[in-house]
Amino acid sequence: MTARISTGLRNFLAESGSLKDALQGGKILVYSGSQPTTADAAPTGTLLCTFTDNDGAHTSEVAATGSVVLTGGASGSVNSLTVDGIALLDASVPFNTSLTQTAADVVTAINNSQSNPDYTASSSGATITITARRGTGSEANGLVVASTTTTITKTDNNMSGGVSSANGLKFSQSLSGILSKLASQTWSGTTATTGTAGWFRFVGPIADSGALDTLGTQIRLDGAISTSGQQLNFSSTSFVGGAVQTITAFDITVPAS
Repeated sequence: MTARISTGLRNFLAESGSLKDALQGGKILVYSGSQPTTADAAPTGTLLCTFTDNDGAHTSEVAATGSVVLTGGASGSVNSLTVDGIALLDASVPFNTSLTQTAADVVTAINNSQSNPDYTASSSGATITITARRGTGSEANGLVVASTTTTITKTDNNMSGGVSSANGLKFSQSLSGILSKLASQTWSGTTATTGTAGWFRFVGPIADSGALDTLGTQIRLDGAISTSGQQLNFSSTSFVGGAVQTITAFDITVPAS
């Protein structure tokens, strides 16, 4: 078996950030049985143990969101849109056919911009929703959303609803292309049921339902488990219900070629 990354993680690495950004604050789920052929798949086997910071209850991150609701006018443009003074548009977006289509055009412009890595956008009808970058959690709450328009009217709603993850796993600074667990953390978990550990899934800090991910949005890193030579090694792969398991080392190596 080998390490596998989900489509969502691949997309994140291609567009938005680093492995550390993607996984920081997440958790490791250890299962029995065989590793799925793709990290987009639902897990196979039995969940034996969940690893967090010192076996603490994990709180999933919720990304803060804000919005701009377009109203009135059948002409004009959306001239600017900022969050905390950071410009999300490189240029004004003209009215196009309807407010719904104009909102979709604004979303495309935001997501294509290279100047705003901290935010992504989506739309539903004439509402433009702005989502903060993963890892910011509650820090983005209260940031001011401000837009300017010509002819089109609008309502701006500031960023809110963000929740920071708690008891998530963290990494130290990478060295020579290797990302390692934070030495000051104890990555541990209490075994839920007796079984033989076969593989693991490292999920990001934002809640993951575990279902088949057909949209390519979930952050997942899958790998094999053994006593040596695999992505995650334990002194024994036999997990006994009620026993505390500890991960003493976890390294992700980015190859040079």
